[in-house]
Order: sequence, then structure tokens, then C-alpha cells
Amino acid sequence: MTLNRVSLFYKVTLASVRKFAGLMILLNHVFSEIITVSLIGAAVATSGLFGWNSIKSQTYCRFKECCDEKYIHFDLDKLGQSFSQRMYGQPLVNEITNILKAHKEGLYDKEKKNKKALVLSLHGWSGVGKNYAANMIAEAIFQKGIESQYVKVFMGKKDFDCTNIQETRNKLIAEVNEIVKSCPTSLIVFDEIHEMCPSILDAIKPMLDHHHAVDGVDYRNSIFIFISNIGGKEIAMNLLELYGQGIKRNEVDFHNFEPIIRRISYSSGGFEKSSTIAQHLIDHYIPFLPLEQQHVEMCALAEFRNHGIYHPTEEMMADALSVITYGPTEEQPIFANNGCKRFTKQVPYVIQKHKNNL
Repeated sequence: MTLNRVSLFYKVTLASVRKFAGLMILLNHVFSEIITVSLIGAAVATSGLFGWNSIKSQTYCRFKECCDEKYIHFDLDKLGQSFSQRMYGQPLVNEITNILKAHKEGLYDKEKKNKKALVLSLHGWSGVGKNYAANMIAEAIFQKGIESQYVKVFMGKKDFDCTNIQETRNKLIAEVNEIVKSCPTSLIVFDEIHEMCPSILDAIKPMLDHHHAVDGVDYRNSIFIFISNIGGKEIAMNLLELYGQGIKRNEVDFHNFEPIIRRISYSSGGFEKSSTIAQHLIDHYIPFLPLEQQHVEMCALAEFRNHGIYHPTEEMMADALSVITYGPTEEQPIFANNGCKRFTKQVPYVIQKHKNNL
């Protein structure tokens, strides 16, 4: 046998072995699945639905997220700690914990069953913590936080522009229906409502209202969060007026802001002439107050700590804060116009700039 023939023989043999090995692996996987399904089927036949739920939690749900207490914690003590330790200058945001506690009672107490989905609307300038708060809520409720399959985040203009409105509305209904059908305690977030096409939001109006079920799906234990910059300027101006009346920041209440937010929202963005406002389906309007210098300094320090810098120098702090401008006017430089958002990139840059002095 020539050298070329020997080489060809070994190549063909090696390819055959690889194909055989691949086939054996595939068959092994198939047989394993058949055995697993057979065992589960036999157990279900023996013990019924209750037994299936128990078996599922011990098998499938050990490896895959399920809609049960293992993956859905509703740890509102954790949420309260997150707000107090990681949220700056937002006294009314702490009340979200109590709002969710009331909603949680409706999940487990038959005497206090929820009569509708919980709907929160977060308003304020960019960079004041609205998305941060939504992420904290997701982290407190779901083991996987915002990455949970039972959390859905829609983005204003990206998901809801003004082309093919009816098609978009139908798609929205189908997506929300599917996620809540898979888990009644799902969290649905609509971000950047100010960039959303008007009228689309009304597609989910029945899901937010006082209905036992919509198309066979019960939404009463689900949570909807709307996030927008709408009303940010009005919140800031109203806060200045309250300061002028001698009311301190930590003394403000929801009623100081809700009428203003509702009025502005009803003529803006995705909320324009929306039945979610007109029919009072939003349960709580949460004003995020504009941040003052002390609050943005706390944000900057927190960002430095995230990068392992626990004692930044005065020069580093000055560089970090150099991107912050104050308003609402030059004559009243009280509130940070862009909140804390710019620190995400500014602080790493400052650390690199001063690296040799650390």
C-alpha cells in the first residue's frame, strides 16, 4: 500500500469514527430525554397535578427559571435597603417599598386580593434615578433581576414609533399577554414614554383596569412601570416654590406633584390623551426630584467606590464634578441639570487621568 493510500485510509477511518461517536452522543441524549419524560409522565399519572408541580420544582426548575418562590422572592426589605443606601435625594421613592408591600399582600392574603394590576409612573429629569429604581425593584422581586424572563422592558421610540400603529398595538398586546400568561407576577416596564407614539399605550388599557381576566389572562398580580422625562421641569419649578414656602425636601408629599404631572403628561409623548390617565389607571405618580450639589457628590463617590477608589482626592472629585451644570436658570443654579448619569463614563476617565497619583 503506497503512502498516499495509507494516508487516505486513515483519514476515511478517522472521519467514520467521528461520525459514529457523534451518533452515539445524539442517541444517548435522545434516550435520556425519553427516560426523563417517561419517568415524569409516570409520576404525573400516579400523583396528579400537585405531584407534577412538586416534580417540576425538583427537576426542570432546578436548572431553568420558573414562576415560583425560588426565583420570585419579593424581598422588599432588600428593596428598602437598596433605596436607602444607593438612591440619593429622593425621599418619595422610599414609599415605593410600602406600595409594593401592599401589592404583595394581595398575592398571598385571600382577604386582600389585588383588584387590578399595580401601575407606577416615574417622572423626572434625566439622571435622577428612575431607571436605577426600576432595576432595584426587579432585583428585589426576581432572583435574576432585570434579566429575568418574567421582566419585559419596552423602549419608547425603538419599540413604538408611529409606523404601522395597529400592527404595533397588536404585537404589544400579544407580548404582554404571553409574559403574564407565563407568570402572573411579571414586571412590565415601558421606558422613554416621552418618545413613544401616542395612542399605542391605550392598547393595554384593559390589562390595567379592574378586570378578572382579559382574553383568559389574569393581570391583577402583575406590575407595570412607566418611565419618562415628562414633567421634569415642572417638578423642579414646583420644588422651588415649596422651598419658598418653607417646606423642606424631605417633607414633600405625592399630592404636591401629582396634579402637575398628570396635567403635563396628558398632553405629552406616549401619554397624550391616553385613557391610562383619563380613566385613572395609573395608581401612583412618583416624582423624582432634581438633584442638588450634595446629592451629585454622593453619586460621584459611589461611582468611585464601584471602581475600587474609596478616597478620591479633591482634584479627582473636582474633575468628576466638572461635567455637572446647574439650573433651572443661571440666576438659580440649584439643581444639577443632568443628574448623575454622566459619572458612568466620567469617573473611569478621571481615575485613568490621576492613576499615577494614586
